[in-house]
Amino acid sequence: MAPLGESGTEPLVDVKQTPAYRAALAAVIILGILIVIALGALVIGFVVRSGSHKQATAAIEAFVPPRGATLVSMEASDDRLILRLRTGKSEEVDIVDTSSGHLVARLKFDAMGR
Repeated sequence: MAPLGESGTEPLVDVKQTPAYRAALAAVIILGILIVIALGALVIGFVVRSGSHKQATAAIEAFVPPRGATLVSMEASDDRLILRLRTGKSEEVDIVDTSSGHLVARLKFDAMGR
């Protein structure tokens, strides 16, 4: 047991100088730094995601069917939009990704007998 001071209640050893106190203080400082880093990563993640969302909506507006095309039919399937178009002497099927607005595939068919 540690010797007591003059009043008889407090110890002679300074608690702030013990290895256990120093270890606990270091743990608190390290965990505080990790919390600040994690909050920074969350903010950066929100900013990056909000920026990519704006790009996706711009890509949807950028898809334009071929000039002079007539829409024959349109079908939605999961995250794809399937457009059947007639252009002059040919027909085509355009498959568009609805989440990004990018053209996934364009299949062209020559219309025989026209």
